[in-house]
Amino acid sequence: MAPRMASPLCQAEISGSRLNASSFVSGKQLVLRRNVVPKTSSGSVARKSARLSVSAAAATAVEARPKTDLILIPGGKGKAVRMKKGDTIKIINTHGTQVVDFWAFSEAEWGQEIMSMHHTRNALQKSTPQAGDTLYTASMKPIMTFLEESGPGCHDTTAAACSYGLYVLQIGEEAAKEHDSCTNNLYNGLKELGLELAEDPRYAYYTPAPFNLWMNVADKPDTSGYIWVMPPKEQKAGDFCIFRAEIDMVAAMSACPWDLGDMNGPGGKPQDCHFQVFGA
Repeated sequence: MAPRMASPLCQAEISGSRLNASSFVSGKQLVLRRNVVPKTSSGSVARKSARLSVSAAAATAVEARPKTDLILIPGGKGKAVRMKKGDTIKIINTHGTQVVDFWAFSEAEWGQEIMSMHHTRNALQKSTPQAGDTLYTASMKPIMTFLEESGPGCHDTTAAACSYGLYVLQIGEEAAKEHDSCTNNLYNGLKELGLELAEDPRYAYYTPAPFNLWMNVADKPDTSGYIWVMPPKEQKAGDFCIFRAEIDMVAAMSACPWDLGDMNGPGGKPQDCHFQVFGA
């Protein structure tokens, strides 16, 4: 994904009852703790409690049924994986500073049913999904459920994946040719599975907007209209998000290669991440 400027603001602060989790990067141990913050609205508390019940049960069960080994997403690169309905995927921010662009595609209706961020926002009536929320396609069909996360819950649904065209604007055509992008990473990850959305991502007319995990975006632009972005202040190494497939699908991830600022941590160097798939 692609930022504009840096700022210390955090978009998503999960309030009310919140389930935090710490985990070994190997994914073999999960320790849960519950922090309850009083709310004035009983309805809000009930909704949050329901999400916590789903999250706690899923997080406990998920660790017991690994379907793949822990898989590396090299810093600045991408990976994709097939998932069956009911499978879960745990995406791990191994170093705690890396933004991960995340997509989901229906395998049965390839290129048609795709996880849609703007339709998900409409369905949820919120800007950022949280644990317990469903993620939707453009036809409002559930494609994934966001089961569990650790960390402060700073994610983004508004920024497009960084691309060759964006880097041309930022650093010029010649330098852009040598620069990785989340768009290229998406296409390369799908290609490893024998799938494609277009023959050449540089000339693709449309790349679906990703769910930008651990991307910290201010709620509102400043008075000049700029969007402010920087890493979550509370993020720590080993933080993770867990999602469940609601259909047979393909998940794709890019450890964002943006290195023109500090969005991916001090110095802007992209860092390795990991993921693991668990069976239904």
